[in-house]
Amino acid sequence: MKKVGVVLITLLSIPFLTLGLLFLVASGDSGSRLFAALAFLAVGLVILLFGIRRLRRLRAISMSELKASAVEMASRMGGELTVSQLRAEHRIPQKLAQQVMDELTAEGTAAGQPRGERMVYVFTGLVPSIAKKLCAYCGTELPVREALRKCPNCGAQLEITKT
Repeated sequence: MKKVGVVLITLLSIPFLTLGLLFLVASGDSGSRLFAALAFLAVGLVILLFGIRRLRRLRAISMSELKASAVEMASRMGGELTVSQLRAEHRIPQKLAQQVMDELTAEGTAAGQPRGERMVYVFTGLVPSIAKKLCAYCGTELPVREALRKCPNCGAQLEITKT
């Protein structure tokens, strides 16, 4: 259902709620008006709650919300995300989840990498980097926590690099 239709359905609750309140006020002496008032109020509340829930759902699956959520999910998952993970998180169709990932790829936020039979989208800004000390001459790699400034193999200056 599109947003305009849901808004119209939500607005349909106004006459029912109004009639319910009018019948409630007028039911001072008559019990039959009280039953009509409760019926109108019940129908109006059901329609109103349905409309509000649908509007919230439509907002939650808007493209901008899904893209922001995909980036947040990728940050929780170590910088990688698949279409099926996005689908499962938001209960959206395959086509919409693929469209979100394609837009993130087109923006440069993510890059697709085929792994086996599935496509994994890597968010390069979210992948944790590992720093290490590297000798430019002999290629020796040492952890950063060691207090060495020169290569123990050839004596060259060590450079800190990130991978």
